[in-house]
Parts: sequence; C-alpha cells; structure tokens
Amino acid sequence: MKVQRREIAGRCRLAKMLSVMKHSLRCHECERLEREYQLAIAEIYSVVDGRFETAGEKLRELFRRQDVRDKAVKAFHEHKKAHATAASGRPKAA
Repeated sequence: MKVQRREIAGRCRLAKMLSVMKHSLRCHECERLEREYQLAIAEIYSVVDGRFETAGEKLRELFRRQDVRDKAVKAFHEHKKAHATAASGRPKAA
C-alpha cells in the first residue's frame, strides 16, 4: 500500500515537472531571458579577452559585466519560479 502511494506521488511530481518543462519550452519570456543571460556571458568573455589601458580598468568593466549577468540570472530564476508556482496550483508568495 505504501509503495503504491509513493508511486502515485512520484507520478504527480513528474507530471508537474513535465508541465513546467513543456510550458517553459514555449515561453517567449524564458527565451528572452535566456538570450539576455547568454549575451551577458559573451560580454564577460569579451572583457576577459580584451585589452585595457590598466588592470584596474579591466577589473571595473569585468565587475560591471558580472553584475549585469547576475541580474539576468536573478530575473530568469524568478521567472522560472513563477512557472513552478503556476504548475503546482499554489498562490504566488508575496
């Protein structure tokens, strides 16, 4: 009996995960946020590979680009949490 309950609970979790994955595959906002993140990564590489007058200037620019990347990651993560919340049927936390 316990095994059956675990299997049913596991299937429900799997169905929720698949629902989130299917939705996120079609979500234009997810695609936009992922592109924004990839662009931020590319900009970090360009700073690392680029030449600057001083090491301090290079570090300032690198830190600025890393901040942009961190903001992109945070936005993408928050958006993905919204998908999970919608799939679970729970109200969104304030």
